[in-house]
Amino acid sequence: MFSNIKLNIIIFFISTLAYSVHAQITPRSLFNQSTSANDLSLPVETTLIAEANYPQMMLLKPNGEGPFPAIVLGHQCGGLVFSKSNPQIANWSMLQWAKDFQQSGYVVLLLDFMGPRGAQQLCQGPQNGVTLGRVVKDFYQAASHIRKLPYVSPEKVAFVGFSQGAFIALFNNSKAVRQEFSQNRGFDAYVSFYPPCRIPSMGPEKILLDVVQKDVEKPHLLLLGGADIESPASDCQELLTPVKTTGKPIQIHVYQDETHCWDCKSLNGFSKPGRLGTVTYRYSEAATKDSFERTKSFLADSLKLN
Repeated sequence: MFSNIKLNIIIFFISTLAYSVHAQITPRSLFNQSTSANDLSLPVETTLIAEANYPQMMLLKPNGEGPFPAIVLGHQCGGLVFSKSNPQIANWSMLQWAKDFQQSGYVVLLLDFMGPRGAQQLCQGPQNGVTLGRVVKDFYQAASHIRKLPYVSPEKVAFVGFSQGAFIALFNNSKAVRQEFSQNRGFDAYVSFYPPCRIPSMGPEKILLDVVQKDVEKPHLLLLGGADIESPASDCQELLTPVKTTGKPIQIHVYQDETHCWDCKSLNGFSKPGRLGTVTYRYSEAATKDSFERTKSFLADSLKLN
């Protein structure tokens, strides 16, 4: 009988053969997709924390006049609501992150780049015009929007993304992508929770697309799961370590025993097919708490909050 380690090695080897060709997603290809759906209507009114009781697009702020640092949160490919027929099957973890950061002194924009456009999920590719390039543009627009709020410190705006939101952050933190989208600036710091640094192409050609851009501009923290076979930590380490050694402001932390979506309490035990075998999510309270503290510490340093 094979050990789990040997079995995972065999699965990885077979999967690597199946996707033997790599390609790079380019700034131009992203820009060409950026008008595939209409712009989002971003909130200008804040939601009272006592009324923030369902995961949806919302703007939260601490008490007081500010100015406060700000965070735009990017959700996973399943969106904020997992089932139209059962509203209780929702992304409660993203709502909790929004509340936690608000209570830590941040203005928070929980961005919903799927729901307003009628997209149910993006895990197998675009829906209703919600393409990668369109979402990259959404976050540039969100950065500009939140900087204009009178209670936000415009030099202290961060992007914190999870899975799909996490690899969108890798695009946004690229000089070439920013220039392709004619943006004067992006965010001031980035955090990516369990990002896929390579994604399979949607066509029959079985190409792995490299998400990582080498021209990182701003401080970027990546939090990865060592037991994640949906978005393997090894992909990010292989692609980002050479970039980091050139002096780019990248930090990487691996939770060796954690799976993809370790913070997704409502998805604990959820399984689905993945590129490297069956993916099962395991909620980890310890990793969730630690990743929150690491994110706060990283942002305090990167945004010069101390």
